[in-house]
Amino acid sequence: MGIEEGHLPEPGEEASFPEVCAARNGSPDKIRGRSNGNGCLGQGGRDRFFAISGAICLRVLQRSGRISIEGLERIPKSGGCLLVSNHISHFDPILLGMRSPRPIDYVADGKLFNDLVLAQILGALNVIPVDRNRQDARAAKAAIERLKQGRIVGLFPERGIRHGKASILLGARLSPSAAALAQMARTPVLPAVVVGSDRLYQFRSWHRPPRVFVSFGEPLAFGPCEDRCAFTQRIHERLLALFESLVRRYEIDPIDFPHSAQERWREEERARK
Repeated sequence: MGIEEGHLPEPGEEASFPEVCAARNGSPDKIRGRSNGNGCLGQGGRDRFFAISGAICLRVLQRSGRISIEGLERIPKSGGCLLVSNHISHFDPILLGMRSPRPIDYVADGKLFNDLVLAQILGALNVIPVDRNRQDARAAKAAIERLKQGRIVGLFPERGIRHGKASILLGARLSPSAAALAQMARTPVLPAVVVGSDRLYQFRSWHRPPRVFVSFGEPLAFGPCEDRCAFTQRIHERLLALFESLVRRYEIDPIDFPHSAQERWREEERARK
């Protein structure tokens, strides 16, 4: 589904975006000239739609993968929370949310809302559109407002699907914007890791289900004397610890580390020969 961070303001830039600063004071979430991700359903209806969609996806994906989801008890039962995860396939938001006890309002590429049907579906799922080509203060404001309302906002800070050394699990630097949002909204960060979902691009997965892992970590709170760089580092270290724990406990081979869809499709072609 291409859900990702897009281009939210980096730390220190929010002062240049009056809408983001206004969001701290509880300004209403209005995004002029485009959908604000609310859809036409009421909040209760959107939350039920999320739960129903998750249940359907769970039944479908359980047929195509041996899916292990752990740490669900670490998801806060109430209050705002920023979910931060690596991003290796279009299946990631589904895998993270399909057994979540609470709805997750993901941040997604605003171009997806250009399609009328898809815009209605994403709106019904509480997705927040973001412009990936600029510093999007409106998207940041919407995300902060949702967090202040006590909702879980899902963020993929890699700004797209990443694999190999471009993945935050395998060497890339974690963007500090997640720490900035958490600080501005005064909410904890819920770290999560997805491994193996890129295997679901292969058609043979529907006959020989691959192993797919999702792990939620303990929420992290911004320390009273901590700066954003230090908090970003702490988030990144927790993500790496979750990944290393999965690799060690389940003996995950490097071939199952994040790979692109194109690489998985080439594997599929070689397997057919």
